[in-house]
Amino acid sequence: MTARFVVLRLLRLVAVLLVVSALCFLSLNLLPGDPARAILGESGTPESVAALQQELGLDVPMGERYITWLGGILQGDFGRSYANRLPVADIILQRAPVTIELILLSQLIALAVAIPLATVAAVKRGTAVDRGISSLVFLAVSVPSFVLAFVLIWVFAIKLGLYPANGFIPISAGLGQNLGSLLLPSLALAAGPAALYQRVLRADLAETYGQEFMNVARAKGVSPLRMAVRHAFRPSLLGLTTSLGVVVGVLIGSSVIIENLFSLPGLGSILATSVSGRDYVVVQGVVLVAATAFVVINAVVDLVYGLIDPRLRKARVTRRAGAVPVA
Repeated sequence: MTARFVVLRLLRLVAVLLVVSALCFLSLNLLPGDPARAILGESGTPESVAALQQELGLDVPMGERYITWLGGILQGDFGRSYANRLPVADIILQRAPVTIELILLSQLIALAVAIPLATVAAVKRGTAVDRGISSLVFLAVSVPSFVLAFVLIWVFAIKLGLYPANGFIPISAGLGQNLGSLLLPSLALAAGPAALYQRVLRADLAETYGQEFMNVARAKGVSPLRMAVRHAFRPSLLGLTTSLGVVVGVLIGSSVIIENLFSLPGLGSILATSVSGRDYVVVQGVVLVAATAFVVINAVVDLVYGLIDPRLRKARVTRRAGAVPVA
């Protein structure tokens, strides 16, 4: 991976982030009518509306307001919540660890389920085992996460009483209790991605099995499982890596329902509360953080491609040098 490639990707990342910040800034200004009036509602007096307009900088030109807002963002100042007057940055820092832990745990579960199932299905492709796994995966991808969440709450929290139905226990109170409070919501979030990862990895493994180097390993008498793990797995990771980057970025926003169902104090729950309470400064900050995380994660995935498959680096060098590949 050359330095020029990394620099170009970083420049593109900065450009995309500037566009994302501009869209997040405009979201407040695209509210119908006066944004200050929309935040305060019908109960707002002319004096309070004027004071909020001044606080939000609505009395200055939009371009100047965006530059001031972006400068504050770069310094960690996202503004203040209208509901509780707390700095939005403090709210995000307080809530983000819950969402990050929820997403990481759900993706660890998804990968722990998807990788073995995809490997077994690829080794046993075309058999009853492969068809059985495909049916299970189809069922998992067909059930919405919030429906699965209700089922998990009813079975494991209400009927069996094994796990709490809602609430969050921090790590400081004990790792076991912390993981127990996040297990059910993580399972609800993991089912769909696990099904997607299994299908993508199984298809890539099956394609890799048709390559010449796999025929050589087969001729040497290497067992099917050993072939899958040692020879076929790494070349088949590109599709899984792409899916992982996209899904993790999407989960930052889609965790809203799960966090509210399980009463988790994460970014998703504060986003829903802020929308209903018309606390648009908090909404603006949370959306900006989620969008930035999505862009950064996918930029990292793009850089990881070259580490997974060195042939991609060689292809980029060939294109830059203007070489014509020989058939």
